[in-house]
Amino acid sequence: MNQQFAGQFINRDRELKYLNSRYESGRPEFIIIYGRRRIGKTRLITEFLNGKTGIYFLSLDYSESENIRLLQQQMGDLLGDDSFTKMRIAGFEELFSEFFRWRQEEGRVVFVIDEFPYLIKLNRGIPSLFQRIWDLFLSGQNVMLLLSGSAIGIMETEVLGYGSPLYGRRSGQWRLDKLDFEHLRVFFPEYSVDDLVRVYGCTDSIPEYLLKFSPDIDFWENLRMNFLSKGSFLYEDANILLREEFREPRNYMFILKTIAEGNRKLSEIANVTKIDKGALSRYLHNLMRVGIIDAELPAPPTGTKKSKRSLYKIKDNYFKFYFRFVLPNKNNIEAEIDITPKIRRDYNQYLGFVFEELIRDLIRQGKLDIGFLPDDCGAWWYRGDEIDIAATVSDADGSGQIFLGEVKWSDLTERDAARLLNDLERKSDLVRWHNDTRREHYGIFARRIEGKDALRRDCVYAFDLRDVDPVLKMR
Repeated sequence: MNQQFAGQFINRDRELKYLNSRYESGRPEFIIIYGRRRIGKTRLITEFLNGKTGIYFLSLDYSESENIRLLQQQMGDLLGDDSFTKMRIAGFEELFSEFFRWRQEEGRVVFVIDEFPYLIKLNRGIPSLFQRIWDLFLSGQNVMLLLSGSAIGIMETEVLGYGSPLYGRRSGQWRLDKLDFEHLRVFFPEYSVDDLVRVYGCTDSIPEYLLKFSPDIDFWENLRMNFLSKGSFLYEDANILLREEFREPRNYMFILKTIAEGNRKLSEIANVTKIDKGALSRYLHNLMRVGIIDAELPAPPTGTKKSKRSLYKIKDNYFKFYFRFVLPNKNNIEAEIDITPKIRRDYNQYLGFVFEELIRDLIRQGKLDIGFLPDDCGAWWYRGDEIDIAATVSDADGSGQIFLGEVKWSDLTERDAARLLNDLERKSDLVRWHNDTRREHYGIFARRIEGKDALRRDCVYAFDLRDVDPVLKMR
């Protein structure tokens, strides 16, 4: 466990600034915070509440009456009156009504109800009930109501969706995302850039997962202890997350396993899983909505229909690692056979795909300079040819700039890199985008590139991990 940072609040400056600006608005505020589990929502909210008058209430999946009783107890503590907690309360609506009848102070008060989807699962009428609570008791008070949840599907349909009774009441919402790659240096100050990429390949910079790794232990021992040992947190969390988010977790497990085995087309996934394509499309949509998978089209866009050429990939590196290495080796892990040496042999090949997506992210964010900030950045493929990175920007005069790059999680000689650059120039003629008016840029990305400075010239770039290291030092 990374105890050094367990109590620290890391890189939620934008989110905290947003919440504080709403708190200071002087108006009643109704804010929705949501995002996948382990992402740090509760930590953000408790940091925001520090020094403010308010209630943080974590919903439980016991019973509605028990939730009412516990919230009533917290309200009584805030009021400083034990008599409030002894009242017979019939429901949430009466509870909020009585709270404001008893409250004498004029200052702002914050109500946080965390894991709001638990209440909805207990009573499907909860959104309608909280609509009435907001309209009758909160919207005219000096309050901030904050509803938070990890079940993204429920939050987007039952709370944020157009058909929800709460639609139109909220004054703002924020979907919390994972940390950026560069923040891994904060958790592992002594790790090399190579090892930080290895950590990223299995934790995907999810705060709770990063805290499970110890900065004082090398990556492989961290991996063995936290992923490859029966009973460890990360060994079971994929199952837990899918059971909590979806009603048919076994089907989702099967789909993710199928994609991890290299079946990326809709037709391929349907053939393996034997799931009807209509139902399969719904499952895939749900996995995309929660951020576990993504559908890729060749970049730059060519106008081709999505259904014809899109490829599905596991986007979340935790799930990607789990279905690539943990699930297929469960029998050995359950038998307490150390499979770390086996994974160590295959991990560099696996990291090739992780490194590609990481480089695309850094380019999208403008953290690796390719001569311009792109409007679009992705992979390109056509028939038997592929390019790892195709990034484009349209200029005001109607022309454009295109960057084509290859990514290798390996050490390259100067001759290797030059050969890759020559191949890129050959394949560039196949990429149909502003062909007559575009300016072309080329680049190679690798773990190490020998003589990379000699390769660099006008519109030709060479990057390795020594160029990524300054990005990590930004924090």
